[in-house]
Amino acid sequence: MERETLLEKYIQGELTENERVEFDSLVEKDADFLKEVAFHTNLKKVIEAEDDAVFREMVSDFESEARTETTKRKRFPTKWLVAASIALIAGLTYFLPLNTTTSPQELYAQNFEPYRNVVHPITRGEADQDEKTKAFMAYQNGKYEEALPMFTELYNDTEESYFLFYKANALIQLNRAREAIPILQAHLQRKGELSDKTTWYLAMAYLQLGDKENAKIMLDDVIENGNYKVESAQQILKDLE
Repeated sequence: MERETLLEKYIQGELTENERVEFDSLVEKDADFLKEVAFHTNLKKVIEAEDDAVFREMVSDFESEARTETTKRKRFPTKWLVAASIALIAGLTYFLPLNTTTSPQELYAQNFEPYRNVVHPITRGEADQDEKTKAFMAYQNGKYEEALPMFTELYNDTEESYFLFYKANALIQLNRAREAIPILQAHLQRKGELSDKTTWYLAMAYLQLGDKENAKIMLDDVIENGNYKVESAQQILKDLE
């Protein structure tokens, strides 16, 4: 099925079971599609924020304005202007229904970003281009495929655990969460530098894969640890309910 059709049916809450499988697979593999889904999800949340009282006030404002215009111009009956306004709002809620749930992949897209380089800051024009500098320069410049083998080699040579952490971040960014998970688990066991961030990125990896149960476990750990992304973890857990 065309991706646009899948997205439209998802927005309208009309995906069949087979279409949902296809949709989730596309979200997992296509980063651009994932961003598009996240955009519509955020737009939906804006509409959800408008409660009934605000809606009634909006209609009242339309009606008041319409009366003023008809008094001045004597062209269109007020009831038709109000009806047109309500139809416009109803049209928006049709295309962005309020009863669709947020998928794990959407929550991943809304919350994930690769962790910044804090262990080896790069100075512009730095002359010393050792392997560590090259690896983190590639990472900072978004060249994650290029950074991966360098992080692997650097970890093998030094056993510095933060190389595992950054390698896993690069893999998640490349939509390769399944490969990132065992690396993050190994990093967590090492309890080295940046290990207080590891459970958050494990949660992100599980969300990318659509694994709600393991994502919830990791998010609970994030909240219990209380050091990093606690409020974000609490919000994601609410959205997963």
